[in-house]
Amino acid sequence: MSETEGKLPKDEPPKDKSPDKSPDKSPDKSPDKSPDRVFHDAIHGSMQFSPICVDIINTVQFQRLRNIKQLGLCYYVYPSASHNRFEHCLGTCHLAGKMIRHLKQQNPDLEISDEDILCVEIAGLCHDLGHAPFSHVFQEIINECRNGDEKWEHEVASCEMLEHLFKKNPHIKVKRDEIEFIKGLITGKPIKTEEQKFEKEKNVLITGESKKTEKKNLRRKKQFFYQIVNNADYNIDVDKWDYLARDSHLLGIGTSFDHERMLKMSKVIDGKICYRDKTLKNFYDMFYSRYRLHNTVYQHKTVLLLNKLLGKALKSADEHLKIFKRVENMEEFTYFTDSILEEILKNKGNQSLKDSEKKLGDYNQPVF
Repeated sequence: MSETEGKLPKDEPPKDKSPDKSPDKSPDKSPDKSPDRVFHDAIHGSMQFSPICVDIINTVQFQRLRNIKQLGLCYYVYPSASHNRFEHCLGTCHLAGKMIRHLKQQNPDLEISDEDILCVEIAGLCHDLGHAPFSHVFQEIINECRNGDEKWEHEVASCEMLEHLFKKNPHIKVKRDEIEFIKGLITGKPIKTEEQKFEKEKNVLITGESKKTEKKNLRRKKQFFYQIVNNADYNIDVDKWDYLARDSHLLGIGTSFDHERMLKMSKVIDGKICYRDKTLKNFYDMFYSRYRLHNTVYQHKTVLLLNKLLGKALKSADEHLKIFKRVENMEEFTYFTDSILEEILKNKGNQSLKDSEKKLGDYNQPVF
């Protein structure tokens, strides 16, 4: 063996195999961000939800929607009508997000922000938070009992439950002005406090015709936002698109309505959501699908009869169980679901519920 074999050259110092610890070469560590969650849906396939939407979904106030059937008592006539408000709200949130992102792409001049997109998604997610047991049927029953008093509306109750949700879950951070904006999106019109705040921030004195023009411009600028989830102007919105697709699919009733085509053919013009003329057939398909569902399912003669029986049972049980008062307290409303029928039947020993129990017995009879 030579003298130099196995030795390092004198002019080359030994290489340090330890990692370079110099601060200028260390990798940047950015704060961890919660990734979006993906849910699979029978109607829309893979649906992606932001972390804040997932936080809302995981609250008890939102989870109650699992126990409220989308079609109420239709389930007793159509066994496959077992889907609930929970999945419908997820689908509406998904479509609302797709719609607002599409409008942002089509209309860059609108300057739609990420905060706007999030608010629209939350509105779609929470638009049915205020539904009571058996969905729209309960709203009809309670308003019959109010005899001309202020009508109870599930949209207003959704706004109240939304406030309750954020109060009970302070880890979900949403700004006050954004909450007011979301509530406006749910009801389909701006909340008054939002307009008042805008006028205060303007800090200008406007009188006469100029004041009217300023308000009109404000409404025109934001009007398209309020036509996405709950369109009070012409009743074309993502809420309707989801329930038409979902109800038709799960009931086995075919439909040719293509909401994806409608969405892709939309654009904001003069502050309103407009659609291409080539979507005319889609409009026909949409309203025909709605008519067919009403005629075949929602207004089925047996369903209407069951709705009447339910109304009588709830009215009879109200004196003892204070059913209609539960809509006034969001803490009680959180646990007010379709299980109210079992609650009535569970109180068999109570004489005041005998009449309700007798009426509910009809639900066990064959209805086919």
